[in-house]
Amino acid sequence: ADSLVDIREMRKQRLLPWDEDFRGLAASLVRLQNTYDLDISGLAKGHLRTEVPQSRTISGRLPLSARDCLNISQVALDQGFYDRAVEWVEQAVRTAAGEGNVTTSKQELDTFHETVVKEVMRFQAVPWEGFFWQTYGVPVRDRMKRSKEYKAELFQEDPQEYQDSQNYKRLCRGEQLRTLKMDSQLRCRYYKGQDGFFKLQPIKLEEFNLKPYIVVLHDVIQDRDLEDLIAFAKPRARNTIPLFRNVKWCTFLKRFCSLLAASTWLFEQNATIASRLNRYLTALLGMGTSDSNFEAEPYQLANYGTGGHYLPHHDYLYDVYEDSDETDDFSQFPSYGDRLATLMIYMSDVEEGGATVFPKLGVRLTPKKVKMVIYKVQPDSSAQKLRALGDCCHLRSSVANKWFRSYGNVFRLPCSTDRYASMAPLV
Repeated sequence: ADSLVDIREMRKQRLLPWDEDFRGLAASLVRLQNTYDLDISGLAKGHLRTEVPQSRTISGRLPLSARDCLNISQVALDQGFYDRAVEWVEQAVRTAAGEGNVTTSKQELDTFHETVVKEVMRFQAVPWEGFFWQTYGVPVRDRMKRSKEYKAELFQEDPQEYQDSQNYKRLCRGEQLRTLKMDSQLRCRYYKGQDGFFKLQPIKLEEFNLKPYIVVLHDVIQDRDLEDLIAFAKPRARNTIPLFRNVKWCTFLKRFCSLLAASTWLFEQNATIASRLNRYLTALLGMGTSDSNFEAEPYQLANYGTGGHYLPHHDYLYDVYEDSDETDDFSQFPSYGDRLATLMIYMSDVEEGGATVFPKLGVRLTPKKVKMVIYKVQPDSSAQKLRALGDCCHLRSSVANKWFRSYGNVFRLPCSTDRYASMAPLV
């Protein structure tokens, strides 16, 4: 009895995992597998084989039991990954066949396998009912399994949303989608800032796309500044969901709308690092950076855990202001104006995964400590290509985001007659 009390007390203090922790870890594993197309037999043996950024196998200490595989399949089913649910329950059957100490019965496995297959068949049979659910990765009919053209035809015929999803995963895996012709106009150069502040030590700038404009600045932030940002975020970060542009769809698709990260907001008055970084960015970009003067939003500090990611989304807010039904935090501040540009600062190196991708543009940005990403945000035809911005699944990383607003920068970055103009005076 005393031991049971001790266990309950340890759980209250979060010293032992809860059921939600196990389910969360299983969901993260499914997302990582789904994004990076990880080998399920290797995962079941406790091994992780990666192709990005390099091909290698990370050996684990313990293999998964048949019960573990069944639990993962159940989580995949709940998350809408029906194809992965089929894979994991079939892996559970294979694992159970070789188990000395039986962890689950054949009857339980067969019953659940039949349930999953019936769900897949039901969604595939009813037009549009399964539109938002992933039922196409592993065809359950033998005829479809034998078809060599299955995956290729599927990609060609899927709606645009599915093509974006496929591009998202391909970019996350490190596949090259852009042609040499598309990249022929891009260049690397040195950037001296807006006021000559960096004339003696110019910043290394790398272009990734011109319309819309996406650039990376290398070695811009000092380690001590990153340490101050992380120190501020650690005790304050909490699990969050993103600002989603369509609350009604997000309510319906709740499991797909989550920003799987712990985050917090850093305002100027919270810590000196915010003011110091604001002054630095003003000298670097020529933009107003103050959140108290409505020139920009405060810093969003996000820490991605295992499987953490941000699904494809867009950063501009004009649709939030136009939709009277929207009730998110940002709609309370229309005086800020819309977002002009997004700044991302990678605060840590990422051993595997964690890229920022633009599926409609074929752009993939790999995370690296002290690297800064800037891209123009504008609710026009070019911004539609930015709409599918997303962060790939992470093993662990930290990112700082800042969004510049239009009203506070109207005299620093006036509206251009050419909507595709460069980000001057930004870079």
